[in-house]
Amino acid sequence: MTIISPDEYTLLMSLTGNEQNLQAENIGKKYGLGARKILNMLPNQTQSSVSQSSEIATNNQSTVDANIPIQNSHRFEYDPSPDASQRREQVSQAITCPSCGVALGIPAIRPIKVTCPQCLEEHTFQE
Repeated sequence: MTIISPDEYTLLMSLTGNEQNLQAENIGKKYGLGARKILNMLPNQTQSSVSQSSEIATNNQSTVDANIPIQNSHRFEYDPSPDASQRREQVSQAITCPSCGVALGIPAIRPIKVTCPQCLEEHTFQE
């Protein structure tokens, strides 16, 4: 039987519902196990509650909310300064933030230091 780390075990025990299922899935990927097997390792987890919670997660993934507002109507300018449009014209590459995965547009200048507007982490890209 695979043993998960004490930190991961404590984290799983502190979570409930969908958050616990998502974290179990992430931990399961690390150890090559399914989320159901990870959740079964926890005390006070009956098979019916595990299958019921995974069934709810499956149902949530298959439904689409048709009432999602159009994203373009909610966009805002991150940098309101007058020279922001000039910098936007210099954007030639798209990368993802290593910390949070948000898409970032950057110029081809290297090395470049970028502060992510989503997570506010600063990264330097060499290539």
